Amino acid sequence: MNVYFENRVDPLMANTAPGFVFPPHLHSQLELLFVQNGEMTVTVRGQTKTLPAGGLAVVFPNQIHSYLDFSSEGVITTIVADLAYAGGYLDTLMQFHPVCPFLMPERLHPNVSYAIGEMVRERAASGVESKVYGPLLQLILARIMPVLELQQNHSKDHQELTWQIVNYVNEHYRENLSLDRLARGIGLSRYRLSHVFSEKIGQSFSAYLASIRLSYARTMLTETDMPVTVIAEEAGFESQRTFFRTFREQHGMSPLEYRKRSKDGENYFQ
Repeated sequence: MNVYFENRVDPLMANTAPGFVFPPHLHSQLELLFVQNGEMTVTVRGQTKTLPAGGLAVVFPNQIHSYLDFSSEGVITTIVADLAYAGGYLDTLMQFHPVCPFLMPERLHPNVSYAIGEMVRERAASGVESKVYGPLLQLILARIMPVLELQQNHSKDHQELTWQIVNYVNEHYRENLSLDRLARGIGLSRYRLSHVFSEKIGQSFSAYLASIRLSYARTMLTETDMPVTVIAEEAGFESQRTFFRTFREQHGMSPLEYRKRSKDGENYFQ
């Protein structure tokens, strides 16, 4: 259930939850972020846009992106889907990327919010086995592709060093991971790695690692009934106290409050 990382387990995530902060990352799935309430600042391939309610960010596979929620009342729907659901759009998603990945409300066909809502409802009711995800995702793509200007990818777009960092952290974030261990794992000096975090990722290693762990914790809070104390341990936090403090600093609420708001969000489309 590693929603935002390269090696995801589930082929599809579709949920509505409070807004959140997440550092630069990439994965091989298509990601759609739809703002239900409030505002959400999204960065994709170095472009940053604050999206209002009704706005959509479209993240093609292997594109570095990040999120920053400025709204305490923000409600965000996130779709992360394997390309197996994309049908005839597969090659386009693999070979191109949007020049501008942001669509404001006035540019979205009503089918888009409808299909997003149906995917959220179906995911909550049927899990990952439903056969409607492909048709719904393809409906979304059919409506947004004509209004996206696309540009072909080049080898430099893969940003291999950043990918190596993201991938290594993805594989080991639930362990006792340190900057030294990460440096050894990808063959960089500790000094060089610190510089990469500062220049390319825009935050310290410790802040990035905490955000990765919080992403896992958010997924567990919204999609399982696992006790919060177990989630803290599973996510890799050294103690429950650290988990609760870090979660509140990042989200402005406790994990239990976040779980309650997420459960309320499941009924947003009803």
